[in-house]
Amino acid sequence: MRESQAGAPADDDGSVPGDGALLERLARGDEAAFMTVYDRYADALFGTAFRFLHDREAAAEVVQESFLALWRRARQFDAAAGSLAGWLLGIGRNQAIDRLRAEARRPQLLQPTQSGHAALDRAGGENGLDWASARLAAPRADEPPEETDRRWLRALLRTTLSEMRPEEREVLVLAYDQGLSQSDIAARLGVPIGTVKSRTRRALLHLRDRLGSVPGIRPAGALTEARGEPEGVR
Repeated sequence: MRESQAGAPADDDGSVPGDGALLERLARGDEAAFMTVYDRYADALFGTAFRFLHDREAAAEVVQESFLALWRRARQFDAAAGSLAGWLLGIGRNQAIDRLRAEARRPQLLQPTQSGHAALDRAGGENGLDWASARLAAPRADEPPEETDRRWLRALLRTTLSEMRPEEREVLVLAYDQGLSQSDIAARLGVPIGTVKSRTRRALLHLRDRLGSVPGIRPAGALTEARGEPEGVR
């Protein structure tokens, strides 16, 4: 094994290993593999925890505790049960909800541009989705479990949207926030409808890749579920 250009542990052929290989190395106590996993997923976990808790320090602690749990429990990971990203985000969800209910407080909302964290600075409210924006209600320790779950989903969804290419995010905004059909989107953007379809397909595949392995989330209904609407409503 040698170092890749990005500093990640590379295989002998120079390729960066996948999650399964990294978990095998983690189970053997490989610290370089641990740092590669951290670099790969820490931004997504921090961005989601921050949007859920509205507290930068608490979100950082969720990330720390989640990766500590990953380090300790790497041998327990079952690739057949889901992806590493899904497992890690599931750990983070439980950590964030436990923190919310244990502390029973309402942290002050920080604007993403003040976070000092790259994942949030990139998101910064640019996607235009009111139901997945920074203007989420501050968390309450006594809120119903279904609302807590929905708010975690909105936080995760917005973080996932921030990772997309702008043109792919845009078609989802127009479809799910403004209710436009694909032909309407094509007319609005001045592009062929085939372009709209391909961008939508790539965006939904990104959502599926990120959300499909997260416990308790149905990728096909994630957008409408985050809005609190029945699946199938745009």
